[in-house]
Amino acid sequence: MNVQLKPNEKLEDLQYNGLQIIQSDAEYRFTTDAVLLANFCKDMKGKLCVEFCAGSGVISILVAAKKCPKKVVAIELQQNLADMAKRSVIFNGMQDVVQVVCGDVLNAPKLIDHPADVVVCNPPYRRIGSGETQLAQNIALCRHEIAITLQQVIETASQTLNNRGTFYLVHQAERIAEITAICYNNQLAVKEIVPVCPRQGREPNLVLVRAVKCGGWDCKLRLPIYVDG
Repeated sequence: MNVQLKPNEKLEDLQYNGLQIIQSDAEYRFTTDAVLLANFCKDMKGKLCVEFCAGSGVISILVAAKKCPKKVVAIELQQNLADMAKRSVIFNGMQDVVQVVCGDVLNAPKLIDHPADVVVCNPPYRRIGSGETQLAQNIALCRHEIAITLQQVIETASQTLNNRGTFYLVHQAERIAEITAICYNNQLAVKEIVPVCPRQGREPNLVLVRAVKCGGWDCKLRLPIYVDG
């Protein structure tokens, strides 16, 4: 299906069944983290999935194509990114499965018809004041906890999920203790942790986390994924 590209935009191949996504040199661009998270999701056939901090929609599009959910609601705060995501959904012919909503993740429970079976999120990683702050506000919002914090992401995920619903998250490995503590305090039992290393011989810089609302406390630490070889 034809799609109108705006200045600085282009279509990029997602290397799966001919899927393509609109990316812009003026906006935040998705990274390997998003693809790893989409592939990490499981047991979603026929379920309602909500993506927090959806950006240009790459996770929602990949999940819709690979995991066969009934519906995916992609929530993105920034209008430009939400518009790109909507046009990518239309280009890939997924408008019957993926709905893009421009709104605040903190309002997620009110933006869906009933509690979700799955929530997936690749949130801003950095606390305010940590790391290099981006000059452009639209990029900073995607990388720093300006509009939403890790605490708020997890709290809202718990409020959005039904009992036994599943939460998927990718985040910095150094924040795993914080992640597990906040999940515990919000009725989310961490069930699976996958370390992600940049390459062989390097320590993990990311973790993939699966948690279940009101689940039991058994947790599996998986073998690491190596991004480069």
